[in-house]
Amino acid sequence: MEPIQKQQTDKEASYKFYNSTEVWYDDVVTDIANAQHSVCLETFRIGNDSVGNQISNALIAAHQRGVRVKLLIDWWGASGKNPYIVKMITAGINVRFFKKFVISPFMFKRNHCRDHRKIIVIDDNISYIGSANFTQYCKAWRESILRMKGDIAITLKKIFMDNYKIYNKDFSIYEVSKRFHKTIRYGNCFFIREVPSVFGQRIKKNYLRCIERAEKQITIETPYFLPGHRIYKSLINAVKRGVEVNVCIPQHSDVKVADVVRDAFLEQLYKHGVNIYLYPKGNLHSKLMLIDDNVFAIGSANMDNRSFRYMFEIAML
Repeated sequence: MEPIQKQQTDKEASYKFYNSTEVWYDDVVTDIANAQHSVCLETFRIGNDSVGNQISNALIAAHQRGVRVKLLIDWWGASGKNPYIVKMITAGINVRFFKKFVISPFMFKRNHCRDHRKIIVIDDNISYIGSANFTQYCKAWRESILRMKGDIAITLKKIFMDNYKIYNKDFSIYEVSKRFHKTIRYGNCFFIREVPSVFGQRIKKNYLRCIERAEKQITIETPYFLPGHRIYKSLINAVKRGVEVNVCIPQHSDVKVADVVRDAFLEQLYKHGVNIYLYPKGNLHSKLMLIDDNVFAIGSANMDNRSFRYMFEIAML
């Protein structure tokens, strides 16, 4: 078993779950407006739209009243030409772009190692983890985000700072130091950090363990369902031992190619007794797994090998 860093728990912690971004955006802006010391925000994308304007204004206002604001955003996910990002940089906010495009013989592998995590930490007391970016189109998508109040935020801030420090490193999928993907335990919660890896794939391995130990029910929500042979086989084996297996996916995601490839496998899963639910109201972008009404996972990782193998992801189990 891999090493685990343990953190003390806060008995007064509280939690709030969101399945859409409408209320979440408002709550994030309110929390930033009430910040007194620090705001750390890591995301894949900030849109050149009204939501991008809303979050940039909130961060600039916090910075101007003396709050330390750190923004880590993926270079692929958000162009430096975005006027709202330029406005934050001009205002003096420390904006770091994660891993700019590099020219190399291994261009595909190197440039595919993106920061797909979504983490917010405010005053070491409020934190968010989940699936949503800061874009207007996310308002029409079904998402999954968890707001946590308590010193669990300190754990997420440590995870944020690790990526914040290595933002400009040119990693290949073999080079990420162990300290950047060590699992951190907080009470009954495990923060699993995925980094680009051929053999590591910690989120995938932990999901497999959960599926293999399920006794009654497995429910998976994901926008892209291409998890590979081992998870397919584990889900079928779960049905054979009497577990109810539910896979919830969008009828039409925002990546049409992924839908075509996914659909080729769904029929076999269905024939083996896996329940397939298609979400018809736009894109289901939520990333959730529920096991036996006892274990859950939430985070940024899709149920596909792109997330498992190439991306910097985060899952709270």
